[in-house]
Amino acid sequence: MFEFDFKDDSQSEIDRFVEVVLDNINAISATRRKLMYRKGHGLPEPKGSFSITFGFCKNGYLSKEKYRKEVQGIKNLYETTLMTHHPELKTIFQQLVNLHCPEPFTVDQVQINRNWQSPPHRDAGNVGESWIIGLGDYEGGETVVEYPKEHIEYNIKNTFVKFNGSKYIHWTKPYEGNRYSLVFYNHSKAKK
Repeated sequence: MFEFDFKDDSQSEIDRFVEVVLDNINAISATRRKLMYRKGHGLPEPKGSFSITFGFCKNGYLSKEKYRKEVQGIKNLYETTLMTHHPELKTIFQQLVNLHCPEPFTVDQVQINRNWQSPPHRDAGNVGESWIIGLGDYEGGETVVEYPKEHIEYNIKNTFVKFNGSKYIHWTKPYEGNRYSLVFYNHSKAKK
């Protein structure tokens, strides 16, 4: 169980959030994310990195003995394992949004990426605008969004940036250090 409350909106509290919460999420990327990385970069996902979802997914089957928790009232929608095991993260993520996002919103889904350099892609399960923020001790790692007339590089370090990940191709530039990115979005099936 994660126990964390932001005391204020300072940089030291963001750093404490990274140390107490993000550094202690033990996870591995799902097969689709690993394949996305391999296809986009031509090599396996780096050791110690991951890209996981806190929220909902369409796949309830994990193994012969394990199934995800179904969301009541929505057929074929399930809680991710991280959400089932750590529901307290929703409150913590909401505090982060309330303190630092210029347009606060209700947290629905969070894609958590640790040292995961996203290859060019569009987001399949998102609906509408997404918000992204980069956290950690790193240099570089801008998020590039490919708009019809130009590519814009956003420095997301400790800054929320809004873009439509389901509409526009986007990716992460190379970086050095320990980099987290949190992508907040709405799940298409959960919003129906």
